[in-house]
Amino acid sequence: MPVETLQNTGAATAVEKKISLDELIFRAKKIADESFEEAAATDSTDKFPVETLQKIAENYLLSAPLPEEFGGANLGLEAGANHALLQILKHFGRGNLVVGRVYEGHFNALLLIKLFGSNEQIERFAADAKNGRLFGVWNTEAGDGVKIFPHENSKFRLTGAKTFATGTDFVTRPVVNGAMPDGGWQMAIVPLDETATKSDASWWNPMGMRATRSFKMDFTDAEIKAENLIGAPGNYYEQPWFSGGAIRFAAVQFGAAEAIFDETRKYLQMLGRIDDPYQKMRLGEMAILIETGNLWLKSAAENLDEYMRNPLKETSEKFLAYANMMRSAIENICVKTMNLCQKSVGARGLNKPFHFERIIRDLTIYLRQPAPDAALADAGRFVLESKTAADDLWK
Repeated sequence: MPVETLQNTGAATAVEKKISLDELIFRAKKIADESFEEAAATDSTDKFPVETLQKIAENYLLSAPLPEEFGGANLGLEAGANHALLQILKHFGRGNLVVGRVYEGHFNALLLIKLFGSNEQIERFAADAKNGRLFGVWNTEAGDGVKIFPHENSKFRLTGAKTFATGTDFVTRPVVNGAMPDGGWQMAIVPLDETATKSDASWWNPMGMRATRSFKMDFTDAEIKAENLIGAPGNYYEQPWFSGGAIRFAAVQFGAAEAIFDETRKYLQMLGRIDDPYQKMRLGEMAILIETGNLWLKSAAENLDEYMRNPLKETSEKFLAYANMMRSAIENICVKTMNLCQKSVGARGLNKPFHFERIIRDLTIYLRQPAPDAALADAGRFVLESKTAADDLWK
């Protein structure tokens, strides 16, 4: 069943009742709790977690990241709504990292439309989200990257391809970035249910995150209307939105660390190893790591809230530094949690039908985000240039 047929059946009722952020978090948590088995059943490059995404649509979560005036809940779009977004992303990552990755891309696309699109575009694409269309952001490419050329009748023609096109064959409203004739980097929504493209599944053979279907997508000869160009060339890389988005993928990653922690406890309880002193030490260390990660999520959201209330150069730089620290800290938390888990469950636990090997494979791949060293160095540059005392640095 293609994602474009997903029914957002809860949307009308949700708007009338104005579903709270707490209720959205509760729904995401429940969906995550129910998604484990599908995650195992769809651990393949020719599968996709459609059942879980259907539940997300039915529970108003596809359209929650829309402005209220267009039928959304302002999830992640205003100060005070960022911690809820990070918790929802965490829960989806806890249930299935593939779902978390897909949902984060959906949110990112809707955010870019909200930030840089016209009112007409926001309204039009909001209707698509409410009707179950799945959005994404496809920016990565190789030497045969996408170019966008003016064409006849106020249309534009695309050439070239994108790699890591997450959700291929299911995402129908991707933000596809391409080079204009003058070299400007332009965002465009390509309606894939209305446009001829070619996907290459053979490009995607990863160790983990298989069901993200991050294939290679060729857009050569695809045509779009001028009204599908989003913002001006260069908007995609505007800060703090571009680099600050790291707090979202870090939240998804951290969800997998929570899943590993929970599954490790269940496994040891099943084997009656709760009195083993070494297991106690490992689980104690894991508990510290998990609590630390949750504090990072909360503080990252608060720093983004501060920027949204006061969008100044100073608050932008502070938020970016904090986002880079949070991203680096979450990666360390995830790596340490995986190592402690493997020591705790041993070779037996890393065998199916237990979920450890799949989660660890997926998380290992998803942690490999671009420029981790540069992110940490940028955080270091910020604190080196600051004269604010440590106690007040992030207040």
